[in-house]
Amino acid sequence: MDTITRNHQIVGVSVWDRISTRSEPRRKSASTTLLSLGESFLYLDSFAIDSAYNNTKFLKARLSDSSIVWVYGFASELNAEPAVITKGVPLYMRPDLLTISDKRINTMEIVAVIEEWDDWIKVVGEKKEKVGWIKKEYINHNTIDLAFALLAKRKLEEQDTEQKIKNIEDLLENNPYPESVFIQGLRDSLDRAKDILRESQRDWDWEDNRRRDRD
Repeated sequence: MDTITRNHQIVGVSVWDRISTRSEPRRKSASTTLLSLGESFLYLDSFAIDSAYNNTKFLKARLSDSSIVWVYGFASELNAEPAVITKGVPLYMRPDLLTISDKRINTMEIVAVIEEWDDWIKVVGEKKEKVGWIKKEYINHNTIDLAFALLAKRKLEEQDTEQKIKNIEDLLENNPYPESVFIQGLRDSLDRAKDILRESQRDWDWEDNRRRDRD
């Protein structure tokens, strides 16, 4: 199995979205910026433990603008590279079809790729909640698609269905990445959200009519 590196430098990937970085390796030090899910950084071969805050591990890192910060170890994967899932598939415990698990990873999920074996890759999902193996054919390293998937994720996180629909429509109308392969998938998500809203409105109207009949 091969560990992923770039030019013998240790590259890390954030597996947490909009998590703060610190000026010093301490939880109480000043926040310097936010890391996005899937954002890469260069690990500077130095770490520290904040014993005053649950022994939290911090990694010294250089970001794409050359700034030096401390990132949370629990929110990072080292020797990794970012990717986005192109098709929802099951996760396998090992690079073997006989080790299928009950977990799935979905289309447009951003992951950190940490190992390769033949035509298999091992991925770590957001917040490290999903870890497993899938076939290489189901990932995409294109930066545009990664960026679009991140924007879509943030829009889809809205719990209120009406607001979610507005968020998706806004992204599709003001899309900074019109060449992304995931645009049709987001349109499909919009259609599903509209169906859910129509169904809930029908249920509400039915209940309202029942109440009026009783009255």
